[in-house]
Amino acid sequence: MQTKKFGNKVLSPVAPFRPTTKSRCGVWLKQHGTGSSTPTPRRSSQLVCTAHGGAKCTAAPLGRWPSTTLLGCLVTFESSLALKGIANEEDQAGCLCGMLRRSGLSLTQALLRRNNLLGLCLCYSKAKMSTVSKARRLEGVDKNIWVEFVKLAATYKTVNLGQGFPNFPPPDFVREAFVAAVSEKDTLIHQYTRAFGHPTLVTILAKYFGKLLGRELDPLDNVLVTVGAYEALFCCFQALVDDGDEVIIIEPYFDCYEPMTKMAGGTPVFVPLRPKAAGDGKLMSSGDWQLDPEELAAKFTKRTKAIVLNSPNNPLGKVFSRKELELIAGLCVKHNVLCFSDEVYEWLVYEGKEHVRIASLPEMWERTVTIGSAGKTFSATGWKVGWTLGPDELLKHLRTVHQNSVYHCATAAQEAVARAFQIEFERMEKPESYFVQLPKELQQKRDRLVSCLSAVGMKPVVPEGTYFLIVDLSDFNAPVPDLQDSEEPYDFRFVKWMIKNKGLAAIPVSAFYSTPQKKNFDHFIRFCFAKENATLDAAAAILQQWSQMKPVNLHPQSHARPNRGKPSRPAYSSLRTRKGRGCERDTPTPRFAPPPHPPLRLPRMTSRRGRADVAFDSAPGPLVQSEAAKGERGGSGPELVGGIMAARSGVKRVREGEEKKTDWRKWKKEKKEEKKKWKEIKLLKKLEKKKMQELMEKKKEEVEPTEDKGRHYTVSVALPGSILNNAQSPELRTYLAGQIARACAIFCVDEIVVFDEQGEESKTTEGEFEGIKKRGQACVQLARILQYLECPQYLRKYFFPKHQDLQFAGLLNPLDSPHHVRIDEELEYREGVVLSRPTRPGRGSFVNCGMRKEVQIDKQLEAGLRVTVRLEKQQNLDSRTQKGTVVSSHQPRTASGLYWGYSVRLASCLSAVFAECPFKEGYDLSIGTSERGTSVDQAVVPPFSHALVVFGGLHGLEAGVDADPNLEVSDPSTVFDLYLNACPGQGSRTIRTEEAILISLSALRPRIDEAAKKKRSN
Repeated sequence: MQTKKFGNKVLSPVAPFRPTTKSRCGVWLKQHGTGSSTPTPRRSSQLVCTAHGGAKCTAAPLGRWPSTTLLGCLVTFESSLALKGIANEEDQAGCLCGMLRRSGLSLTQALLRRNNLLGLCLCYSKAKMSTVSKARRLEGVDKNIWVEFVKLAATYKTVNLGQGFPNFPPPDFVREAFVAAVSEKDTLIHQYTRAFGHPTLVTILAKYFGKLLGRELDPLDNVLVTVGAYEALFCCFQALVDDGDEVIIIEPYFDCYEPMTKMAGGTPVFVPLRPKAAGDGKLMSSGDWQLDPEELAAKFTKRTKAIVLNSPNNPLGKVFSRKELELIAGLCVKHNVLCFSDEVYEWLVYEGKEHVRIASLPEMWERTVTIGSAGKTFSATGWKVGWTLGPDELLKHLRTVHQNSVYHCATAAQEAVARAFQIEFERMEKPESYFVQLPKELQQKRDRLVSCLSAVGMKPVVPEGTYFLIVDLSDFNAPVPDLQDSEEPYDFRFVKWMIKNKGLAAIPVSAFYSTPQKKNFDHFIRFCFAKENATLDAAAAILQQWSQMKPVNLHPQSHARPNRGKPSRPAYSSLRTRKGRGCERDTPTPRFAPPPHPPLRLPRMTSRRGRADVAFDSAPGPLVQSEAAKGERGGSGPELVGGIMAARSGVKRVREGEEKKTDWRKWKKEKKEEKKKWKEIKLLKKLEKKKMQELMEKKKEEVEPTEDKGRHYTVSVALPGSILNNAQSPELRTYLAGQIARACAIFCVDEIVVFDEQGEESKTTEGEFEGIKKRGQACVQLARILQYLECPQYLRKYFFPKHQDLQFAGLLNPLDSPHHVRIDEELEYREGVVLSRPTRPGRGSFVNCGMRKEVQIDKQLEAGLRVTVRLEKQQNLDSRTQKGTVVSSHQPRTASGLYWGYSVRLASCLSAVFAECPFKEGYDLSIGTSERGTSVDQAVVPPFSHALVVFGGLHGLEAGVDADPNLEVSDPSTVFDLYLNACPGQGSRTIRTEEAILISLSALRPRIDEAAKKKRSN
């Protein structure tokens, strides 16, 4: 018997076939027998032969045979077909199709790898099922590094410093802008907007970047909003690159430039940035990578259509200098070449480096398309809002591609970005600008990662911009297995191994190079440092632990990897044994197979003849010959034997007394304690950070005294309830009360006093309806309607049950005062009612403030109380409640200058208005209004703290003075500090009370403001 090889596997000997069935086409089909017995098929079926024009024939029953048996059968069957004279490969393939379809998945995969008749047979079979083929423009562009490595990082739950996105949130004002945008009552924010950019966004972009570029931009013609910078690039290539056009790409480059050029029918032409030695033992900077002017100039030809510029550069972090940009601009002008300027990292520039926009250089605006990204600008990559800036002659072609592909971007996201840019425009170049603060924060993270990588033996290239840095692995001397047995570049294999075995994700830099250059830069990998400090600390711990492992020289120097003229790199040989003493035959070299976590520790093992005493060290890692074996053999023979695959072999494991068995319970306990310790450290850091923020805020408040925006005086109005009796119906009585409430709210009246001049003896608004027919007591009804209108709508159900005095109050116009806050409106203060919900002692109470979430206050209060709440500035968005503090109802007025409604009280007579004043100092200014008073034009209002303005009823203030038993005067002017006629020379005999309030307060307002200023200055 002979052995057959299938690919790189050796099959067991196959017994001769014996003919059992002859098909109609004359081909003998034979059953396979192994040894003396014939395997029984698991399930019978008929083999269909399609040879010679597809004539059907039946053969011996064939079931789902074991793979190895069927392999041997097919190999011999293939030879049999050839001997029988069926030379046509399609006929042979058809004859085998049925058999292969029954062979099972593992055999199918094996046959697909085989470049012979069986592989052709399977391909032929599949081709008969489908004739769909992909478009030619997709050839060679189907692979994507991000799809592969993002999946790897997610599968192995790594510390991800690979993919370029921050894992910290956008700034508060950006998130608030998004929340405000989607909370708009205008439903159009959730619908389609202008296809080429939301009007508010293109307007602010034109305004902002027009100032940076030193030219006026037309929002409609010079700005195009896209779904991220990725779509902006796609539109550039599809709109402006044609078949046969050459596009110059500077290496290293963001990986999408090359496939986008090819899909547009263009030809990419590459020119590399060449590194120069830093010297003096300094770390290399991204600025040390420079273009060769002659090499760059040589790339420009008659076929050159565009050059792609990425500054700051991803992955290198290079910020092109003005001199380099002037070189590129000069060549573009000379050869009439377009420039696609990818400037998504324009705000991430460090160490005083200047980001120069190439479109601002002479003669470059007309030929440049500048690309930006809100994701990189505001650390919100998931929003996918980008834009292009350029002349209308170029952007009109991009708009054509955009309208026929994506057409439209998310309206709410565009609105949020527009609001964020508006805020940044107001802070432009100021210290509080996010564009000023972000690079400072990221520079600290960059320096932190650079220090860590340098400490473990890697050589970081310090970036001048972006949030990426690349690392040279040439001198990294930590234990790494042999990674040579693959066609992939070294950095691809290194990163994959690191993700799977060390739990640290990065991106291979050779992915950012063209195929000819990949081998020259496959010893670099890229890290992203736009991560929280905890993530960077975790990466540092992995690298530190890895670097402390003892490096092992795994091979003689003769087996070292060729250097190819690059800096020296640690080379690692395959794990293998050689033929010699203690080895009966050559052993195939196993591939490196890392054990699952936690690492497997195996005891010492001895070979069958006792010669190869092998010590297994902690995995992952190589196997090193023990000292005992060296002594016995005198140090000769191979220094390395076996491999991790030996753990799967049948060799008997022998424990020695020196080696202790791993106590897994102890190991788990230690890991648990270590994890607990890390959590405690993280919590302490979080608390420390919070404390530092509080201290900084306190210092800021101390150093920078805030401007006093408060109003420190009050204005009260007193009027008789009898004015309602002049109304002829309940509806008119309610309407009159509403007019008085509106007039007082317009002029920011803080208190309304309703006094009795007819002996009603009204003391409270509580209780049942009292009155004559449908007319209630005038004072009580007026006070109740005034209270109802002042109360925010969401609180009225708690304080105003159904009452006959209020039956028409719902028809009145609302006051719409500042404290009547809408559900999604953001304001520091809110009115609320304490809810009857149990809470733990010391946890405060819950308050309904008319928001989507309840507010938890700092004090335990009785349910049903109306309170004023000040909301905390920093809120946990994931919490079910918001946090707030109970404050005085006067604080919004005194601290922020907000008008916070009025209070209502009843007085039994005119003198009680003064006697029952709620202010300790009383009213220090009282003003009576009457047509018999002096002209308001001649009045001088002195400085005051609490002013009271009193209005008379149907018969004037004289009636109120006469009806008051406590007053022994007949002239009302003696009761007040000022007795004024607010409207001298009036054209009507009478002025209604609601009209008198408007006229009087309007005339007094400028005098009151002037008096308040004098009071403040004094």
